[in-house]
Amino acid sequence: MTLETEQNHLLEKILKSNEFSHSTIYQTYLTYLVESSRKGKDLKETVIAMEVFGKDASFNPAEDTIVRSHTYTLRKKLESYYFHEGQDDKYRLRIPKGHYNTKFVPASTNLYHPNNWMSMVSHKVYFVLTLVLLCSLALMTAYNLILRKNLNQYHCIENNNPIWKEYLQSDLPIMIVVGDHFFFNDFIDKYQDTFSLRNAAINTMEDFRAAYPNVRVTESQEPYFPYHSIWSIPPILRILYSANKAPILRKSSDVGPQILDEYNIIFLGSIKTLYKLKHTLLKSHFQYEVAPHRVFYTKDDTSETRVFETSLHSSGPNEDLVLALKLPGPDNNSIFIIASYHSLGAPEIAQYLATTAKRRELEQKFLEKFNHIPPYFEVLFRVTGIDKTAYNTEILIYNEIIRYPHNSHDE
Repeated sequence: MTLETEQNHLLEKILKSNEFSHSTIYQTYLTYLVESSRKGKDLKETVIAMEVFGKDASFNPAEDTIVRSHTYTLRKKLESYYFHEGQDDKYRLRIPKGHYNTKFVPASTNLYHPNNWMSMVSHKVYFVLTLVLLCSLALMTAYNLILRKNLNQYHCIENNNPIWKEYLQSDLPIMIVVGDHFFFNDFIDKYQDTFSLRNAAINTMEDFRAAYPNVRVTESQEPYFPYHSIWSIPPILRILYSANKAPILRKSSDVGPQILDEYNIIFLGSIKTLYKLKHTLLKSHFQYEVAPHRVFYTKDDTSETRVFETSLHSSGPNEDLVLALKLPGPDNNSIFIIASYHSLGAPEIAQYLATTAKRRELEQKFLEKFNHIPPYFEVLFRVTGIDKTAYNTEILIYNEIIRYPHNSHDE
């Protein structure tokens, strides 16, 4: 058997292993890297992004880490394979850090055999070294136990939590989409300069052209993030970092339909900043209006529609409506939307869903209604408070969402 034939056999064994057989994307990626390395191809991040992940020539590695995140996970999957099924393989498939070209290297041999153990111990130098190593191992074990005990206080969620497990267990990268407001640039004659302006009733260039068809302006490239978006991020990051997940952040105005199947997505922000993500609400029973602030809920088996309304934000008493929708994405991914009308609601519900004691209220309601906690669901909350400080959260609607249309369980 030639070396190349044996390497092909080993690659096929890896692809059929438990670690890779259920992940088409990593089977494809690993095969691509091996074949490209054999051909002597100069593998660059931009080349991989276009040839493996379908990116176009505008791909910017500084903004999109899809190649690096997939390569990191691929290395971990190879480590796991060689720790279990591949521990007896004659060669190891390696992807050196800082590179994308693969290498087959001979497996390391065990230098310490039973028949030479006594001769090693009999030598004073080896005996002393062994004793030092054993003492160091004991100290490291004790330190590790202390460290693990201290770290437990930062572990805020289990990977199999039914609300978040699709994000904590999946190999797909996670994207947090942060809602940003639309600004446009216009030249003001009075000041003889260009200003970035905002109209609260307009949130896309299409809206502007519909309202002012004869006015020519350009879209501002400088983002503006309202309180809803920024203060919703910390509790979600706490959950993801607790599970060693590092998300990618994007502003919602940059999100197009072509990436909706590449990531597990979490949207945080104002309802009016959903942009392209608003079309995903078609999988739920909810519709909304921005002005006035109204949410419509229509059951599957009836024409009955319930209307929920909230007033404008004030610096005093406030009431807000918050949509919390965990929806099935187009390609076995998930889209989680936490969106409110005012700055009061979204941060409070993000904190609610990230806190074990608060989250149990919703989980218990699901158990009582469906006898299980659904993987996909829709919830409408009412949050009341003073200015941006919430003091009460009420669950108005909660349903299971099934991947197949017209099969939802209604309240």
